[in-house]
Amino acid sequence: MLNFIKVVPFSDVWVPTLCSWIKNLNDLVYWSGNTFSKQSFTTKIFSDHLRKAEISPFAGLNDKGTLVAYGEIVRNKCEDRLNLCRIIVHPNQRGQGIGKRFTKVLIDKIQVMESCKSVRLNVLSSNHQAIACYSSLGFKKYGIIPRARRVGKTELDLIIMSKTLDFKINEEN
Repeated sequence: MLNFIKVVPFSDVWVPTLCSWIKNLNDLVYWSGNTFSKQSFTTKIFSDHLRKAEISPFAGLNDKGTLVAYGEIVRNKCEDRLNLCRIIVHPNQRGQGIGKRFTKVLIDKIQVMESCKSVRLNVLSSNHQAIACYSSLGFKKYGIIPRARRVGKTELDLIIMSKTLDFKINEEN
């Protein structure tokens, strides 16, 4: 089991590695919802996505500096809430608690850096491992959008999860 994960701003040098984790359209939908569904998913399209002003992308690195996780803190027009989006763990590293540790660090970053009351994320109803992970971090089901995503021939519900944040004082200053 991996005991160390360092979270750093995502670098373009990791784009090919991250994109290699997405093997097919089902992987793409589970990871990105419909963000990339209207176009072919390429490293260039993903690199362009990373340059959007509202996105703060982060990498999770193991003790050897290898990319093992990715996720985004996304700002929206609602000032009292941020979203966690496109969280993914390297396919060979899943089931080891990396996603939970990585998500917890992202939540901690939000609590220290931003003045918002809650954080939300979306997850497909069939992604039981992710739902359990997010629930263990204090996320609660906030809403459901029925048949919001298609994976193969199956239409899946989208679960919106929310976590109320505790205000933390930035002790680094």
